[in-house]
Amino acid sequence: MITEIIGNIVTLRATTADDLKDYRAWFTKGLDWTKWDAPWEEMSEDFAASFIDRLSKRIQKGPQELKTRFEIWVDNTHIGWVTSYYIENKPEYLAVGISIPEMAFWSRGIGREALEMWVQHLFQTMPLEQVYCETWSGNERMVRLALSIGFVLIESDRIVEVNGKPYQKLKFKKTLQSSGVCPKPQL
Repeated sequence: MITEIIGNIVTLRATTADDLKDYRAWFTKGLDWTKWDAPWEEMSEDFAASFIDRLSKRIQKGPQELKTRFEIWVDNTHIGWVTSYYIENKPEYLAVGISIPEMAFWSRGIGREALEMWVQHLFQTMPLEQVYCETWSGNERMVRLALSIGFVLIESDRIVEVNGKPYQKLKFKKTLQSSGVCPKPQL
Protein backbone atom coordinates (compact mmCIF):
# COMPACT_ATOMS: atom_id res chain seq x y z
CA MET A 1 0.00 0.00 0.00
CA ILE A 2 1.37 3.40 -1.00
CA THR A 3 1.55 5.90 1.86
CA GLU A 4 3.86 8.48 0.27
CA ILE A 5 4.48 9.87 -3.22
CA ILE A 6 7.58 12.02 -3.67
CA GLY A 7 7.82 14.62 -6.43
CA ASN A 8 10.34 17.36 -7.24
CA ILE A 9 9.05 19.84 -4.66
CA VAL A 10 5.95 18.17 -3.27
CA THR A 11 5.49 15.10 -1.11
CA LEU A 12 2.04 13.58 -0.88
CA ARG A 13 1.56 11.37 2.12
CA ALA A 14 -1.16 9.61 4.07
CA THR A 15 -3.07 11.59 6.68
CA THR A 16 -1.97 11.10 10.31
CA ALA A 17 -3.32 12.24 13.66
CA ASP A 18 -0.57 14.89 13.77
CA ASP A 19 -2.19 16.60 10.77
CA LEU A 20 -5.37 17.35 12.71
CA LYS A 21 -3.82 20.37 14.45
CA ASP A 22 -3.23 21.95 11.04
CA TYR A 23 -6.83 21.29 10.04
CA ARG A 24 -8.05 22.93 13.26
CA ALA A 25 -6.01 26.03 12.42
CA TRP A 26 -7.10 26.08 8.77
CA PHE A 27 -10.78 25.77 9.65
CA THR A 28 -10.79 28.36 12.44
CA LYS A 29 -8.48 31.17 11.30
CA GLY A 30 -6.97 32.36 8.04
CA LEU A 31 -10.04 31.34 6.07
CA ASP A 32 -9.13 33.14 2.83
CA TRP A 33 -8.68 29.78 1.11
CA THR A 34 -12.37 28.98 1.67
CA LYS A 35 -13.37 31.87 -0.63
CA TRP A 36 -12.14 29.72 -3.54
CA ASP A 37 -13.15 26.23 -2.40
CA ALA A 38 -16.96 26.10 -2.91
CA PRO A 39 -17.62 29.52 -1.34
CA TRP A 40 -21.39 28.97 -1.53
CA GLU A 41 -20.94 26.46 1.28
CA GLU A 42 -20.74 28.41 4.50
CA MET A 43 -17.76 27.68 6.72
CA SER A 44 -18.92 27.42 10.30
CA GLU A 45 -17.55 26.11 13.58
CA ASP A 46 -20.01 23.21 13.36
CA PHE A 47 -18.83 22.30 9.85
CA ALA A 48 -15.18 22.51 10.94
CA ALA A 49 -15.77 20.37 14.03
CA SER A 50 -17.71 17.78 12.01
CA PHE A 51 -15.04 17.63 9.29
CA ILE A 52 -12.20 17.19 11.79
CA ASP A 53 -14.19 14.58 13.71
CA ARG A 54 -14.82 12.55 10.52
CA LEU A 55 -11.15 12.82 9.54
CA SER A 56 -10.07 11.75 13.03
CA LYS A 57 -12.36 8.69 12.94
CA ARG A 58 -10.99 7.77 9.54
CA ILE A 59 -7.41 7.95 10.84
CA GLN A 60 -8.34 5.77 13.84
CA LYS A 61 -9.56 3.04 11.46
CA GLY A 62 -5.99 2.66 10.25
CA PRO A 63 -4.58 2.57 6.74
CA GLN A 64 -7.07 1.92 3.98
CA GLU A 65 -6.17 0.17 0.76
CA LEU A 66 -7.97 2.75 -1.38
CA LYS A 67 -6.68 6.21 -0.54
CA THR A 68 -9.10 9.03 -1.25
CA ARG A 69 -6.86 11.77 0.10
CA PHE A 70 -3.23 12.61 0.67
CA GLU A 71 -1.68 15.50 2.54
CA ILE A 72 0.54 17.96 0.66
CA TRP A 73 3.95 18.65 2.21
CA VAL A 74 6.63 21.05 0.98
CA ASP A 75 9.94 21.58 2.81
CA ASN A 76 8.63 19.74 5.90
CA THR A 77 5.56 22.00 6.01
CA HIS A 78 2.03 20.67 5.78
CA ILE A 79 0.27 23.03 3.36
CA GLY A 80 -2.93 21.28 2.23
CA TRP A 81 -4.41 18.18 0.68
CA VAL A 82 -5.56 16.44 -2.47
CA THR A 83 -8.68 14.35 -2.52
CA SER A 84 -10.92 12.23 -4.71
CA TYR A 85 -14.66 11.73 -4.52
CA TYR A 86 -17.56 10.51 -6.62
CA ILE A 87 -19.66 13.21 -8.25
CA GLU A 88 -23.24 12.65 -7.07
CA ASN A 89 -22.03 9.33 -5.56
CA LYS A 90 -21.65 7.80 -9.03
CA PRO A 91 -18.54 5.56 -9.27
CA GLU A 92 -18.16 6.31 -12.98
CA TYR A 93 -17.52 9.98 -12.11
CA LEU A 94 -14.41 10.03 -9.92
CA ALA A 95 -13.35 13.64 -9.35
CA VAL A 96 -10.20 15.12 -7.84
CA GLY A 97 -9.76 18.21 -5.76
CA ILE A 98 -7.02 20.20 -4.10
CA SER A 99 -6.92 22.70 -1.26
CA ILE A 100 -3.90 24.68 -0.14
CA PRO A 101 -4.88 26.83 2.85
CA GLU A 102 -1.29 28.05 3.34
CA MET A 103 -1.34 31.18 1.14
CA ALA A 104 2.46 31.57 1.22
CA PHE A 105 2.58 28.53 -1.07
CA TRP A 106 0.13 29.86 -3.69
CA SER A 107 1.24 30.74 -7.24
CA ARG A 108 4.47 28.75 -7.04
CA GLY A 109 3.54 25.71 -9.15
CA ILE A 110 3.08 23.56 -6.06
CA GLY A 111 -0.62 22.96 -6.68
CA ARG A 112 0.14 21.91 -10.23
CA GLU A 113 2.75 19.37 -9.15
CA ALA A 114 0.56 18.04 -6.33
CA LEU A 115 -2.57 17.61 -8.44
CA GLU A 116 -0.64 16.13 -11.35
CA MET A 117 0.99 13.59 -9.02
CA TRP A 118 -2.40 12.74 -7.52
CA VAL A 119 -4.08 12.22 -10.91
CA GLN A 120 -1.18 10.04 -12.10
CA HIS A 121 -1.40 8.00 -8.89
CA LEU A 122 -5.14 7.42 -9.40
CA PHE A 123 -4.65 6.36 -13.02
CA GLN A 124 -1.89 3.95 -11.97
CA THR A 125 -3.74 2.39 -9.04
CA MET A 126 -7.39 2.31 -10.16
CA PRO A 127 -9.09 0.95 -13.27
CA LEU A 128 -9.99 4.40 -14.62
CA GLU A 129 -10.50 5.67 -18.14
CA GLN A 130 -11.02 9.27 -17.00
CA VAL A 131 -11.11 11.54 -13.97
CA TYR A 132 -13.01 14.75 -13.43
CA CYS A 133 -12.61 17.93 -11.47
CA GLU A 134 -15.17 20.56 -10.56
CA THR A 135 -14.85 24.23 -9.74
CA TRP A 136 -16.59 27.51 -10.48
CA SER A 137 -15.76 30.25 -12.98
CA GLY A 138 -14.69 32.65 -10.20
CA ASN A 139 -11.85 30.34 -9.17
CA GLU A 140 -9.50 31.36 -11.96
CA ARG A 141 -6.46 29.67 -10.39
CA MET A 142 -8.19 26.29 -10.35
CA VAL A 143 -9.44 26.76 -13.91
CA ARG A 144 -5.88 27.51 -15.08
CA LEU A 145 -4.51 24.60 -13.06
CA ALA A 146 -7.00 22.11 -14.51
CA LEU A 147 -6.32 23.23 -18.08
CA SER A 148 -2.54 23.26 -17.53
CA ILE A 149 -2.45 19.57 -16.58
CA GLY A 150 -4.63 18.40 -19.44
CA PHE A 151 -8.20 18.61 -18.19
CA VAL A 152 -10.77 19.70 -20.79
CA LEU A 153 -13.88 21.72 -19.93
CA ILE A 154 -16.94 19.55 -20.59
CA GLU A 155 -19.75 21.31 -18.72
CA SER A 156 -20.51 24.88 -17.70
CA ASP A 157 -24.27 25.17 -17.68
CA ARG A 158 -25.13 25.32 -13.97
CA ILE A 159 -25.15 28.66 -12.18
CA VAL A 160 -23.95 29.17 -8.61
CA GLU A 161 -24.26 32.41 -6.70
CA VAL A 162 -21.31 33.78 -4.77
CA ASN A 163 -21.69 37.04 -2.85
CA GLY A 164 -24.77 37.89 -4.89
CA LYS A 165 -23.05 37.38 -8.25
CA PRO A 166 -23.81 34.53 -10.66
CA TYR A 167 -20.97 32.22 -11.70
CA GLN A 168 -20.86 29.06 -13.74
CA LYS A 169 -20.18 25.73 -12.11
CA LEU A 170 -17.54 24.02 -14.25
CA LYS A 171 -16.77 20.35 -14.81
CA PHE A 172 -13.52 19.20 -16.43
CA LYS A 173 -12.42 15.76 -17.63
CA LYS A 174 -9.02 14.19 -18.22
CA THR A 175 -8.72 10.83 -19.94
CA LEU A 176 -6.18 8.11 -19.29
CA GLN A 177 -5.13 8.32 -22.93
CA SER A 178 -4.38 12.06 -22.66
CA SER A 179 -2.56 11.67 -19.34
CA GLY A 180 0.55 9.99 -20.70
CA VAL A 181 0.40 7.59 -17.75
CA CYS A 182 0.97 3.90 -18.29
CA PRO A 183 -1.82 2.18 -16.35
CA LYS A 184 -0.98 -0.53 -13.86
CA PRO A 185 -1.22 -3.87 -15.64
CA GLN A 186 -4.22 -5.99 -14.70
CA LEU A 187 -3.01 -9.34 -13.38
